[in-house]
Amino acid sequence: MAIKVAASDFDGTIFREQKISAEDWSAVENWRAAGNKFGIVTGRAYIMLTPHLHEFNLAIDFAICENGAIIHDSDGRIIFETELPKKILLEIMNEPFAQKSLHFAFEAADKIFCANVKENSWVIRESNRWNFPLEIVDAAQIETLPKINQLALDFKSPDEAQAAAEMLNKTFGDVIFAQKNTHSVDIVTAGMNKARGVENLLRIRDWRGEVFVIGDESNDLPMIKHFGGYTVATAKDFVKREASEVFDSVGAMLKHFGKNP
Repeated sequence: MAIKVAASDFDGTIFREQKISAEDWSAVENWRAAGNKFGIVTGRAYIMLTPHLHEFNLAIDFAICENGAIIHDSDGRIIFETELPKKILLEIMNEPFAQKSLHFAFEAADKIFCANVKENSWVIRESNRWNFPLEIVDAAQIETLPKINQLALDFKSPDEAQAAAEMLNKTFGDVIFAQKNTHSVDIVTAGMNKARGVENLLRIRDWRGEVFVIGDESNDLPMIKHFGGYTVATAKDFVKREASEVFDSVGAMLKHFGKNP
């Protein structure tokens, strides 16, 4: 089916200054009303994304979550997911450079399990504010957890996060892929990223046609490079350099490409 598909990163792209703007909301509505598809592609788990979508009443056609490790349809049903081996999760927890993390957040489809939580963990702050399912566990419980799609670490600085991501890929790169996301490190199965997530969505849904992706951070680069994608004006310079064009907002991109030829 020939169709226009737009996939937007969430934090820093369509969700800026703690809100989804009226302009972006209206542009998404008009885009979908014209028969096009719109969704979110994010490092967040679905249960961390949906409270914000509900708050701003933003309707979407899909959610590619956890950097492509799990994909949900418009009703939240899982249509694709990958799993991190429990053995690797335990090995990562025992690495000295990983133990600097403010938490180990094991992300499953319907709950986040947190271990080794330290002060200033952003997952705990988000859970307290948005009331998504979170359970504190210890290392002895890891092997009993349900299917884990992504492991998220959190560091005090982006430099620490970058160093940890590099060490993780050097040590476990045949099984996992670790990428810096601001001061966090998101760990998924090897070969998985946002570009692969969008590709999997298109294949599963049999959507053929134009694809428009937009993001603002380092974990958006795989999809921006692969699809010749775009970024917002507030993105970091190294992301802008890889983008085909810079737009003021997601809404501006949708308005530009939503025009009839």
